[in-house]
Amino acid sequence: MARQVGRTDSASQARLQLILVALAAWNLVGYGAGLVDSSLLHVAVDGMLGGRAVSGASAVLALAYLYAARSPFRYRFVIWLAAVEQVVALFSMGFHWMRDDVTSGDIWLPMLAAAVFLTLLMVNLPRQTDTLRA
Repeated sequence: MARQVGRTDSASQARLQLILVALAAWNLVGYGAGLVDSSLLHVAVDGMLGGRAVSGASAVLALAYLYAARSPFRYRFVIWLAAVEQVVALFSMGFHWMRDDVTSGDIWLPMLAAAVFLTLLMVNLPRQTDTLRA
């Protein structure tokens, strides 16, 4: 008799869908803020850090997250991609903060968001869904 391994219930899927949609929205907000050079937002799109904002990389990732939100268990690799993106974001922001490229006031919100998203992704990461013979 085969038994299911892992969490594949509808509540787990709904949580992953919500996380992916929220992550896509965060990336789109970041992309939009990177394009807007406004004194209200205190965003300047110049230098090395502005390159990623205007490249559209975060918008492409947002589209991938929205696509994967349709069926998170099927597109598990996109969830891993999202987790890797958060780890890279944390290390990148930490690196630029240590180099004094950005101030702590500019970096605390993105670092907090990356840490929260990484935690949510790791806690809700789908486990193996293969069947085992009992």
